[in-house]
Amino acid sequence: MILIIVLIIISTLGVLILNLSEERFVLENYIESQINTEEIIFASKSAEKALKKLLDRDDKSVDYIGEFWSQTIPVSLNDINIQIEIIDQERFLNPNFLVNGTTINEKHKLVFERLFDILNINYAILYNIIEWIDKDDLPNNGGKEDYNLYMAKNDKLDTLEELKLIEGINDNIYNGTVEGGYFKPGFRSLFSPYSNGKVNINTASKWILMALDNDIDEALANEIIIYRQRKPFKNIKDLVLVDGFNSDILYRIENMIDVKSENFLAKIDITKGKRKYKMIILLNRQNKTKIVWRKLY
Repeated sequence: MILIIVLIIISTLGVLILNLSEERFVLENYIESQINTEEIIFASKSAEKALKKLLDRDDKSVDYIGEFWSQTIPVSLNDINIQIEIIDQERFLNPNFLVNGTTINEKHKLVFERLFDILNINYAILYNIIEWIDKDDLPNNGGKEDYNLYMAKNDKLDTLEELKLIEGINDNIYNGTVEGGYFKPGFRSLFSPYSNGKVNINTASKWILMALDNDIDEALANEIIIYRQRKPFKNIKDLVLVDGFNSDILYRIENMIDVKSENFLAKIDITKGKRKYKMIILLNRQNKTKIVWRKLY
């Protein structure tokens, strides 16, 4: 009888110790998780401040590929690893400038039409984009206004991913494809809703440069890129120094181009042990650098 009682007591103590161990495990894991979260938040805020200082210290009169900000920046803080990628947004075309209220911006539309011709994309998709953005509910030029499950937004794009909601924009058109061993870029590599509307000729791809004017073919676009790799453009008038570029082309595009950028999208990967986080920050550097918005995943 005494033996049975002893066994019951031992069994009860075992269960109690096990429960205490489980509770301790849960508590310790919770505390560790909170500490990790606090460290990640601290690291992300530190990265924000560093980015603002970096862009404030940078020469605001010219921005080009090859500057420190344009390279992938690795940072190690104790047991936290951070990788920063900054992309200026003025290297892209901004679809929001296709429309001014209910009126189509013909000059910008011509640029987009040239790009669509280069990429062999049907104009119907361009007019669907215009219908998505313009302020009225009336379809123009055959653009789609009424979808099965929703209506066109009738307002500016807030994110590039919104384009996927527009009829005709499939994964190939959005992401790009490989054709004949060469990459044909998609909209995600060409457009940004965060650009100020002027193309930075120091950072724009050949596809964007070719879209600016009918007389900028692939050969001339490549010449522009070769020239700026040796010596970044400090003034848009320096374009005439490129072999094959003339003052007539400059006259036609001078109101659409610049040599500097104003908006920068920073993609930050934060790793602590097995935990990984991603933060995206949009910064505007019109005067003093400010954060427009941030997202932490």
